[in-house]
Amino acid sequence: MPQVSAAQELEVIARTRLASLMEDKLVTRISALSTLRGGGETTERLIVRISVETHKTSPDFDHAAADKAKDIKQALGEIGCDVFFETDRSA
Repeated sequence: MPQVSAAQELEVIARTRLASLMEDKLVTRISALSTLRGGGETTERLIVRISVETHKTSPDFDHAAADKAKDIKQALGEIGCDVFFETDRSA
């Protein structure tokens, strides 16, 4: 049976917890990176891409989507790594 890396395990957890936001197309990408440090240790980082217009004066700003975006950190909970959010401005 193949070994699952810590980064792969982290990505599975995030995909499970953010499934409803992915269905709503608010979260458009989830990926995890594992960085090798000295002494054979690794550091995992989770990257979540959000599709939401962030400029509140924009005519197409989606307040409902922005409110859901606030729930992402809560949905992830404590997962034991740094989480980085990328936003895009696609419709």
